[in-house]
Amino acid sequence: MIVAGAVLAATGVTAAILASRSRSVIGERLARLAPRRKTSRLVRSALVTADLAQSGLGWSEGDLVRAKIVAALAGAAFAAAAGLIVPIGPLIVAVAGYAGFILPTVRVDRAAARRRASAERALVTLVEWSEALVASGRPIETAFLAIAERGVDGGLIDSAIAASARSYELGAPLFPALAREAAAVGLPALVLIASDLEHARDLGRGALVVLRDHRDRLRASERARSLDAAGRVEGRLVLVLVLCYLPALMLLVVIPLFLGLLDGLFV
Repeated sequence: MIVAGAVLAATGVTAAILASRSRSVIGERLARLAPRRKTSRLVRSALVTADLAQSGLGWSEGDLVRAKIVAALAGAAFAAAAGLIVPIGPLIVAVAGYAGFILPTVRVDRAAARRRASAERALVTLVEWSEALVASGRPIETAFLAIAERGVDGGLIDSAIAASARSYELGAPLFPALAREAAAVGLPALVLIASDLEHARDLGRGALVVLRDHRDRLRASERARSLDAAGRVEGRLVLVLVLCYLPALMLLVVIPLFLGLLDGLFV
């Protein structure tokens, strides 16, 4: 068991060092010249999701797979190294390896969730700025191009409107391109706005009316989220009180008082 733990620990440390090394210039050129290897459909369906593109970490599919393997080896190596000091079973080593295997996926999911939440908040800003520019007399296309140059949140929305602006400069219709880019990054609310703006003329409605309708809807949704978050504060404060203040109260006041009463009974 000790020999196996030492071998596993050495393997995990070696894999972590090799994975952390940056690729040389020659290696990068050879990688560009080499044919791309297609990941199997099973691996893609199990490991690669839309969260990887939305996370903003810049990881490719292969990077995620390598990170999962290295993290699994590192977790198992850490557990095996701890087993050299405190005897543990192979089940603990397997659990540590599995925890390391899923850790990169958890990181990707959380990063994608943060960027989606930021995009939902920035969408209100996008609609409000567009509505203000159109109300001042600018055409809707010019307004979106100006916002694309300025940026809103530096995240998913900015990448979508910047890509659609580049497509528009090449001659593609702006709002179909925006709907396509928004669907690619996983922003259904922006897809709906782009579709409504594209069909505004066909429906006999001006772009300003569409923007104001979406502005009111997004503001109501943001207000509901804020009220929901405020409603959860009370429960969290009670949890902090129970976990932090009540144990201190028991140790510093209640238990000494109880021991003092017991001591007084036996005097």
